[in-house]
Amino acid sequence: MIAAQRKEMAFDDGSMSYLEWEADAPVLHFAHATGFNAETYRGLLQPLAGKFHIFAADLRGHGFSTLRAVPEELTSWDVHGADLTLFLSRITDRPAVLSGHSMGSIASLMVGARRPELVRALILAEPVLVPAEAPAPTAEQPPRPNLVEMAARRRQVFASFDDALDRYRGRGAFATWPEETLIDYLHGGLVSTGNGTEVRLACTGEWEARTFQNSPPGIARLAADVRCPLALLHAGAGALDGTARPAEIATVVRLKPDAKIVSVPDTSHFLPMEKPEAVQAEILAFA
Repeated sequence: MIAAQRKEMAFDDGSMSYLEWEADAPVLHFAHATGFNAETYRGLLQPLAGKFHIFAADLRGHGFSTLRAVPEELTSWDVHGADLTLFLSRITDRPAVLSGHSMGSIASLMVGARRPELVRALILAEPVLVPAEAPAPTAEQPPRPNLVEMAARRRQVFASFDDALDRYRGRGAFATWPEETLIDYLHGGLVSTGNGTEVRLACTGEWEARTFQNSPPGIARLAADVRCPLALLHAGAGALDGTARPAEIATVVRLKPDAKIVSVPDTSHFLPMEKPEAVQAEILAFA
């Protein structure tokens, strides 16, 4: 079995930490969601080891990356697209398959639209497709939870790793996650405070809140500039927390008629955790 290695890439303002599964195979990069980290998706990526040379980076403000992350300076997600572009341009001289979840999907889409020579295919799982103008709530699309406020209030410090695991297991956003995925998330997302066994979240509540606050409206329009194959996976009908709204998916299809749209039943916004095999299948198909 090919095991992932933890590595770092130096930037001008710190370093980007990433996982790498080496192989003589096509390059794949997977980008994580807001508040998560590369290690969260180990269970999804490990079965693809050997079929791809896999990279999964901790984006700015997340995981073990030490890139400058001052919440007040974050005004758009363009910084994540720029960071990912620089990372890809350094790790490979071949077009890469880009996949990602939520914010990671949008960072990947930014690279695909703005630097098409770097990208072989895009597989986007539950991308954050915010309308250019927020629609009024309806019975079918009720108001969303205020993620900005929730992130700002999120508990940051825990007595130990096991304490964090006990508090997250089966609760809230983690209720549908396999236990091993939750453990991977915590391994990649907790850092020591220096006070005995005490740990804190690597992605601060302030950075997470600021990220949610700056979700880019109208980003589906970037599909017009994508030249490579594109697959978009979204939560099945009835999922109230899905972030790929039907109207925005329709925009993607209108601007890129050959896009493959995949509705994955019995999933939520956490589709990659709930049905990783669906994401794996699209990555293999498009590669």
